[in-house]
Amino acid sequence: MGAEQINYGHGMIERTYKYFPYKLMLQSVAGLILALCQTVLGEPQNSTIHFTNGDWLRGKLKSYDKATGISWKHSDSQSLLQFNIDSITEVTLDSAPPVKLPPGNICEVQLINGDHFRGNLVGITEKKFQFDTWHSGRVDVNRRSIRKIAPLAKNLKTIFQGPGSDSGWTHGKITNEVLGQSGKWRYHNGGFHAKPAASIARNLNLPDRSRLSFDLDWNGSLHLAFALYTDTLHPISLSTKENEPDFGGFYSIQLNSYSVNLLPVKKNEPLTYLGQATLPGFRNESKSHVEFFASKPEKMIGVAINGKVIRKWTDSDGFVGEGTGVRIVHQGRGAVRIANLRAEEWDGRFQEPSTHPIGSENDLVKLINNDRMEGTVMGISDGKLQVKTSEGEFPVPLERVKQIEPSTSKTSLNMPLKERVIAYLSDGSQLTFLLDQWAKTEVKVSSPSFGQATFNPDAIMRMEFLAYLTRADVRTVYRVKKGDTLSSIARKNNSSIQSIRRANPPLNSSKLREGQQLVIPKNP
Repeated sequence: MGAEQINYGHGMIERTYKYFPYKLMLQSVAGLILALCQTVLGEPQNSTIHFTNGDWLRGKLKSYDKATGISWKHSDSQSLLQFNIDSITEVTLDSAPPVKLPPGNICEVQLINGDHFRGNLVGITEKKFQFDTWHSGRVDVNRRSIRKIAPLAKNLKTIFQGPGSDSGWTHGKITNEVLGQSGKWRYHNGGFHAKPAASIARNLNLPDRSRLSFDLDWNGSLHLAFALYTDTLHPISLSTKENEPDFGGFYSIQLNSYSVNLLPVKKNEPLTYLGQATLPGFRNESKSHVEFFASKPEKMIGVAINGKVIRKWTDSDGFVGEGTGVRIVHQGRGAVRIANLRAEEWDGRFQEPSTHPIGSENDLVKLINNDRMEGTVMGISDGKLQVKTSEGEFPVPLERVKQIEPSTSKTSLNMPLKERVIAYLSDGSQLTFLLDQWAKTEVKVSSPSFGQATFNPDAIMRMEFLAYLTRADVRTVYRVKKGDTLSSIARKNNSSIQSIRRANPPLNSSKLREGQQLVIPKNP
């Protein structure tokens, strides 16, 4: 049966799966997962497939095509397991570190649907912006689908990008009665995960001007502390810092569900907050892209969330950071994941949100001196943009450009939900496309924004599948939060316990898990 494929899509399974230690008659995808999770893995399997009922399975993605769905290999099965994508929420993959782009016109590109990636701007035509990328080669992006293009300063070094493991990181023990028993950050699929209180740190050799960015996912209450420019890799108890072993000064950025605070910390000086910025609506979120900016010469620390600068602080007493390391402390409330962590040199410039209205007929070019040019970006040659305005055509050196905001269209990225996939790459990029085929050496995709493209499979860290949202009986999908009961979930969603049970078989209301996803049916 080595080449046989067993289909575990919707419906009952009519055969006994004989390769497990116990011969169970598996009645559903959930039954299959429960049996598999009880076995001992015969070999490392770092990829996981996740289902609409909250179950998941380790293994390896072997292939995908539209006709047969996902073929999945598990070490306890001599046959490939076959899954329909309308029962799948996501697949996490064992990705490879990104390949550094060669020097050139490297830009950060954001599309109107929130997708983003980095690439070398190599050409501009009437309908396309052309980029060379590390993950899919030359990509021609439809102008009408681009929200903004931000050229990056040349010769800025990326100091760290990952994590690819916890090698090189120092795990610290937290001793605090309030935070509870100390746990440990765990590495999995390109990110660090923590639920109990935990500390992890690394000397990243932060430069005098730095930008630290990462993707943050959480479930439940959010309480994190980031020590920047620290010289000690073990956590410091702020309430008893005078009794700690000697340490140099650092900045503590304290991020929670409601606000972000900045606290300069020196061993023998009193703690004085530099100020707080509130985060309206943040408590209703579960994921964000976070950036920290620092400049020793300007004595400045800044925080941006989802591309928007939340606050910039200036320390009038001087920059207190005496080290070059970073320490991340989870304070043990809720579950947290940090991924796509990038530390790099910074030129002191903040990107700004796009302001050019969607649907505008002209392109907008914003310069670093805050001048603006409105017209048409015609091309690029020798590092200069050719910009045509009502006053004529002008060459503009790319190093003078803060960002380009092309004319856009609201409908330029329409894709069928049934086939839509959101891919997260190992360099922090996010791209939405239609998945046409997954093979061992290539992934074929298509998108209204960049046409057909072939990706390197090792570049993709995670894929979210949206097909299950098209089922006729599905209104939405609810992620279980701390303290939820089936009754409270039904009330929140104007549904009933009985209908939620029918939509999520088999569902044990006494064992709801934080983060578990429940289908909320249209008919209450």
